[in-house]
Amino acid sequence: MALGTQRSTSANYVLAQFAGRLAIKSYHCLCSGNVLGSIGSKAVRSARLSSVSADDTTRTFISTVDGQEAFTLLLVKARYHLIGLDGTQEGSFTFAEVRPLTGRTHQIRVHLASLGR
Repeated sequence: MALGTQRSTSANYVLAQFAGRLAIKSYHCLCSGNVLGSIGSKAVRSARLSSVSADDTTRTFISTVDGQEAFTLLLVKARYHLIGLDGTQEGSFTFAEVRPLTGRTHQIRVHLASLGR
């Protein structure tokens, strides 16, 4: 999204929307592996996430002991099956709309990975 200069009125307005948690972030993900559910199904994934930084990288993982609670809304939009030349199914994919309800580092990636995607 291009809004002009960093200090423009429109840029400040959008930054205020994010700061006030008024903006809704929505992402579209194509996930491989077992399907997440039937088309139209919704789910909220929650888990406590912890992050560790080392050597200019950050690793985020699900922690049962500590960490911050994270919530992600998943909405299944479509399901696809990869069919090989011999007619056998070779893979499954789910196309999902994903909305992080909290803003943790790598939240979407970690939540989807925890579901086997």
